[in-house]
Amino acid sequence: MALKLTVKPGETFFIGTAEVSVQCDAIVNVLVGGHAPILRSDDHIAEAEAKTPALRLRYAVQQMYLTGDIPGHHINYFEAAQALLAEAPQHAGLVAEVNGLLISGSTYKAIKLLKVLSNPELTETRAKLKLVG
Repeated sequence: MALKLTVKPGETFFIGTAEVSVQCDAIVNVLVGGHAPILRSDDHIAEAEAKTPALRLRYAVQQMYLTGDIPGHHINYFEAAQALLAEAPQHAGLVAEVNGLLISGSTYKAIKLLKVLSNPELTETRAKLKLVG
């Protein structure tokens, strides 16, 4: 079964480590078959942008997902996680949750979870959800 992506003109997405850019004037539907990891540009971070521990952690998890090589990115992941916890120990629960997702093979969910670290609005919403639940 193919994954259907609705892509806007000029939008970029990633299939594995390949970057795909849509060069048209209209919204298009793209069908992607197979088992390759897919990541929209909104969820992608370039290596040059990964300047803070939170962004380096997100980048390491992103690379795990896109390359399918989780062990190959362990060192970068753990270095970024340690740096983040040294800088902001209040994120220990989030890092533990990310660890659990990685252990279960849910790298895409881990990427989405790590977006809260770089988006204060998402962090506030997540905190409210934790308090309610």
